[in-house]
Amino acid sequence: MRFRSVIILLCCIMLINVNAQQGKDSVKNNYQKITLQEAVEVALKNNPNLTVNKYEIESLEKLKIQAGLTPNPEAGFEAEDFLGRKELSGIKGSQYTLSGSQIFELGGKKSSRIYLAETQIVSSKGEYELLKFDAVANVKATFILLYQIQRQSEQQSKFVELNEEILKTISDRVKAGRTSPAEESKVKVVLTNSQIKFDRLQRNYSSIQTQLNSLLGTTGQNLIPITDLFDSIATPTTRDEVIDDIEAIPSIKNLDNEINVRKAAIEHEKSLAIPDITVSGGVRYINELKTNSFVAGVSIPLPFFNRNQGNIASAEVRLEQMDAIINRRKLSVIARINTVYNNLLSAHNNSLQLKNNIKPQAEKAYEITRQGYLQGRFAFIDLLDAQRTLFDTEAQYLLELADYYNSLIELENITGKTFIK
Repeated sequence: MRFRSVIILLCCIMLINVNAQQGKDSVKNNYQKITLQEAVEVALKNNPNLTVNKYEIESLEKLKIQAGLTPNPEAGFEAEDFLGRKELSGIKGSQYTLSGSQIFELGGKKSSRIYLAETQIVSSKGEYELLKFDAVANVKATFILLYQIQRQSEQQSKFVELNEEILKTISDRVKAGRTSPAEESKVKVVLTNSQIKFDRLQRNYSSIQTQLNSLLGTTGQNLIPITDLFDSIATPTTRDEVIDDIEAIPSIKNLDNEINVRKAAIEHEKSLAIPDITVSGGVRYINELKTNSFVAGVSIPLPFFNRNQGNIASAEVRLEQMDAIINRRKLSVIARINTVYNNLLSAHNNSLQLKNNIKPQAEKAYEITRQGYLQGRFAFIDLLDAQRTLFDTEAQYLLELADYYNSLIELENITGKTFIK
């Protein structure tokens, strides 16, 4: 029974070794190194969301062409005084009129339509710029996450190698009769767990790679992030530098375009209140006299009841609404900036503490415990505790660094400024 358990344990270790090696090979082979700036440039060219929005802008430009078109003339044919009684029996007294009519738009309808279309195009282009900020932020955040997991994988790989060395040493001691076989079994379990953690990190890495490929508009590329951002911790920008001019923040500034759209909508609705003139003319054939005559006419709607006053009032209310929208947007942006900036300072301080104080102590404690364990001065539980502390410290350090840069990325997205070079 005990022999069967050992065989099962060894098979599990061999299987995990194969998976871990495949994970390593997937990183080493067929990969493409990419920097943060390269990722941003590729995303701005190929990002699917940006491509979709470009079609929206192109569609509005076509609508501007439509807005500048004049109403088509109308042709008409009319037959009168036929198939009646007496003198009008048959077609003896019939008359035939061939006419044409044209609507002449008054009140500046065409110019107001064109201007409204132009403001909508400008507003859509402003939205496109905001989408670009979102696309860049998403790419940067995904890039940072991918690099964070890459660093964690590298750290976990070192733990796997260290545990393999410890297992080799303990196995030699067991063969020499200087250590209990139970100690070897404990090390094998720890090694297996460390390999499982490495395998999980590799799967996460592959998943985030897929997300980054999607944001870049590529497929199936084994992207390897290259950056030195985690090598040092820059002093964060000041709060005043972040929010020196709230009116210049893109999401607020773009509301000016929406104001122009709503102003143009008011002018367009007012132009619709002015009736158009329809001028018609044609030729009439009088069958009884066997002669032609000309006809002409002018018609204009009388705006006694409908002067488009409801639509005009609605457009004016929507313009007044912009003050409330701008105020709401400013309050939201300020609150968001304050929250993100506080997170930035917290992540910066925590990163410095971990890098300068906690991490070195954890590394020192682990190395002392490892050497002492190999020399028989520490129990295995002490080594396991020191290793877990070091791994958690390293993971927390990488997490704080990622939070620091994610906060900078979010501030970039909000303000339109560049804080990560």
